[in-house]
Amino acid sequence: MLVKKKSELSFIIIATIVILLPAFYVLFMISKAGELLNFDYWWMIQNIYSIDGFSSNIFDWMFRANEHFVLIPAIIYALNIVITKGSNIGLCLATFFLASIQVIFLIALVPNTLKKYRTILLLLILFISIFNFTPAAAHNWMRGYSGVHWVIANLFVIASIFCVNKLVESPQNKWLIASISLGILGCISYSTALGIWPILCAVAILFKLPKRFTISYIIFSILVIGIYFLTYTTPSHHPSLSKLNLINIIAYIPVYLGAIFTHNIPVASTIGWFGLILTGIFSTYWLFSSYPQNWLPWLSIITYTLGTALMAAVSRSGFGVEQAIASRYATLPSLFWLSLIILIFLLLQQQQPSLKKQWYFVMPLVAVLTVLTILMYRVGTETFREIAHRATYQPLVGLSLQLGISDPVLIKEKVGNRPAAFLGLVDALKADGLVPFNRNIKKDNFCANLDEKINSDLLTAKPPENFQGYFDTVTEFSSTTARVNGWVNQVKSQKLEVKSKDNVQIKCIAILNQENVVKGFGMSGFPRADVAELLGAEYELSGWKGYIQASTNDVLTAYVKLKNRQDWIALTNQHSFDN
Repeated sequence: MLVKKKSELSFIIIATIVILLPAFYVLFMISKAGELLNFDYWWMIQNIYSIDGFSSNIFDWMFRANEHFVLIPAIIYALNIVITKGSNIGLCLATFFLASIQVIFLIALVPNTLKKYRTILLLLILFISIFNFTPAAAHNWMRGYSGVHWVIANLFVIASIFCVNKLVESPQNKWLIASISLGILGCISYSTALGIWPILCAVAILFKLPKRFTISYIIFSILVIGIYFLTYTTPSHHPSLSKLNLINIIAYIPVYLGAIFTHNIPVASTIGWFGLILTGIFSTYWLFSSYPQNWLPWLSIITYTLGTALMAAVSRSGFGVEQAIASRYATLPSLFWLSLIILIFLLLQQQQPSLKKQWYFVMPLVAVLTVLTILMYRVGTETFREIAHRATYQPLVGLSLQLGISDPVLIKEKVGNRPAAFLGLVDALKADGLVPFNRNIKKDNFCANLDEKINSDLLTAKPPENFQGYFDTVTEFSSTTARVNGWVNQVKSQKLEVKSKDNVQIKCIAILNQENVVKGFGMSGFPRADVAELLGAEYELSGWKGYIQASTNDVLTAYVKLKNRQDWIALTNQHSFDN
């Protein structure tokens, strides 16, 4: 008995480690996501939050984000504001927590026939964790407002599938009520959860559940789907449904499924078609095998993901097939491929009950899955780097706002494509001390604290030969604040050949007055088409932008700080603040 308990404890420890390995990479992504929320969050949150606090009107909370009802995410947004001051990291961790619950449901759905072999079970737990915490969904892990939508809808659907699976085993009212309730909660989280209702009805009919169960599923399906479509209007910035093209829809779906492995559209489409063919084979086998129940949850998940793929194709294919590779969709194709993997193992177990014989097939399968996993991590890492790089500009956004500068150009570049929604909430954020007003960026930043004097010994007046830069303009926003612009780049040698990758070594630009007192700071990496036209395409992102708080007596000089040097390098040209 003691030996058995020790064995079980060892298995639990190993299984936990297996789950945590992919999860840790997601946590690393989250750590680089930045505190400031962006994009759609701001025009969603303005429905329920303002300078007066949270809305007391229940109808303000029952709004639609594009085509989606998002009541549950709105509640999570509000809780995040209360708990974390509206931090993006808070919503990212909420997404991670929801995904962790989803892992538990997915492991619970693994059939007992696959659980009797510990090695196989550990392998399946590893793949469940890899695909559940897929790095390809970096957009959802690092932009918490989006992750909450997608992951909580998936969670409610999978939990509903878990309940209907239990209902098939033991027809009890509690499983019926739970599956319906979870389906409704999913639909007021995101419209992807609409895909659960045909599944619930099909299960009730195929498995000949009691009539009251079947009728209940049909009635609630009609009510929920009917309410959704009766209140649906095509968002103004979406393609018109009247112009749907069947060929575009068909082309969209396999790319949608295969894009978690590659952003090469023909390759993604090929992988997607392979998955669709495999799905057809498994579905046919299941239908002609008297519906083995241990296949049910995984075929249900596949049906759900294909339903969401079809919905996305109908509503988004008008944007072009390239839109199908968007990272925010990746949690759904990941569930699709995970379910296919489980079904492959189930088929192997049925055909080769001996563990030794199974391994002849498992090893090549694991080799293929390893390659696909590597591809998935490569895709995810590319997206992660893009989002993490964008997040590095958040201190600059915070500085501008804390100086009282509302610069819609910067907001559009680094926060979202609808600056009015964000800027309309700035007064409320400031009044409640929410991000980005939760800390004093003027005195706590990565570059140089404002009003502090820099030792003149650290200032280099003449740029080295391998360095080029210029302080262009000062654009006043008020009598004491302004935006400053220029360009800066490093070059290889005296020939002034550009080494564009070195530009990332620029840490920041500090703006000093004649007394070497810091009046503001800036960051590089902004587009400068005019400089690129004169000096070459390598200078396209040589622009820098900053914000200052100064007086008319100040003569301003821009100094560049490199990541690998202690001194500050002066850029050509100076400005008086009143210029």
